[in-house]
Amino acid sequence: MPQPSNNPAIIPNEPRSTHSVIPTMPTFSNPALAAAFTDPGGSFAGTDLRITLPLTRALLNEVLAARPGGTPISELYLDPEAGNKFRVHLAANAPIIGRVTRRITLVPGPPVSFPEQPWLQFAITDGLKFLDKPLINLVQGLVESRLPRGVDINSSLIRLHVPALLTHLGYRQFVPLLHRVHLTSQANHLLLDIHLLAQPDQV
Repeated sequence: MPQPSNNPAIIPNEPRSTHSVIPTMPTFSNPALAAAFTDPGGSFAGTDLRITLPLTRALLNEVLAARPGGTPISELYLDPEAGNKFRVHLAANAPIIGRVTRRITLVPGPPVSFPEQPWLQFAITDGLKFLDKPLINLVQGLVESRLPRGVDINSSLIRLHVPALLTHLGYRQFVPLLHRVHLTSQANHLLLDIHLLAQPDQV
């Protein structure tokens, strides 16, 4: 699969498939809310906000259970663990080898910082075997056909281009406010740390 550019200034924001649906920005009758979404840099000038969101195992797997059907992946759930690692339980029907089940260990990478390091990364440290190429190709194919550019998967690494995903969701104007994003794992939950920063001179 072609590798996305490492240049943070390049946002691969076009969907991979014509079947992908590009969300649109929400509309608001309240002028203040409308201004905040159309010009967040000006509306939130001077903001310096740090947020920590604990994402529980139950919440994460509820979200995964609501994924669209009609794919070869029959089971998918997360098991966050202590020591900054989590496991992905995956069952799928892969070409040639048929039904496979894997328990893949992922280790979150360094924090996302803007604009220097826009990738949210996860190293695959255990769970994939030498003969799992058909399974990897299957997952790559699903990513290419169903997800926007900016999601990159191979046998050793998963990475998400955060500006590209925000752009795909219709929130490109919020990208400059994201100063830092960091995801870590603890027993039974993932911790998402977000630092929003808007300098006064952005007004």
